Amino acid sequence: MEVIDLSHTIHDKIQIYPGDPLPSIKRGLTHEKDYCHVDVLTLGSHTGTHIDAPFHFLEGGKKIDEIPVRKFVGNGVLVDVSGKSDRELIEPDDVEPYRTKINTGDFVIFKTGRDKFFGTSKYYLHPYMSAECARLLLNMGVILVGIDAMNIDPTYQKVTDLEAPVKDLPDENEYGYPVHDILLGNDILIVENLSNLDEISQIKGIYSFLPLKLKGSDGSPIRAVFMGT
Repeated sequence: MEVIDLSHTIHDKIQIYPGDPLPSIKRGLTHEKDYCHVDVLTLGSHTGTHIDAPFHFLEGGKKIDEIPVRKFVGNGVLVDVSGKSDRELIEPDDVEPYRTKINTGDFVIFKTGRDKFFGTSKYYLHPYMSAECARLLLNMGVILVGIDAMNIDPTYQKVTDLEAPVKDLPDENEYGYPVHDILLGNDILIVENLSNLDEISQIKGIYSFLPLKLKGSDGSPIRAVFMGT
């Protein structure tokens, strides 16, 4: 069986969504002073490669510990949108060529190729899904959507240190986070900050996005894995 690691490594200086809590990994016990080594971890629930539960956007939504574990492992279809430019929309037409391969209960994973910019300001300029695309996946019976980018909606971060001009961001107050609203509002899970999708050589395979079982949490960092034949 082919097994591919799809997670970024978490560390003190990992790139995070603007405004999220800064992560910290400190020594609690050490071999020199104590009987063993124990680290103290301070992390936001969306640090690194992570999964969103409906509670992330919905006050009455399911929390990560309330979701059956079977929802985190399943068949996924890899949709290649790596030809998209900075902040270009992912539209229903991008899904059409894969439509016959997507079954009810499947995951859909978007490969933008933007993971190669992780840790740089260009990572904020990722393509993102349109509301129409989110509704299409909802109507197709998809139960999880993943992406190798900071966000499945736009990342509202002004980037000023790039040489190339970039498109203006939509207004956050007017545009909001429609894809999160549509997907999480219908109990469709979201995985963000995936990596190494270019190492997957087949369109369909098994994905595992198991979170920590954090009581009452809106999400969790994950060790994302692809398993193929």
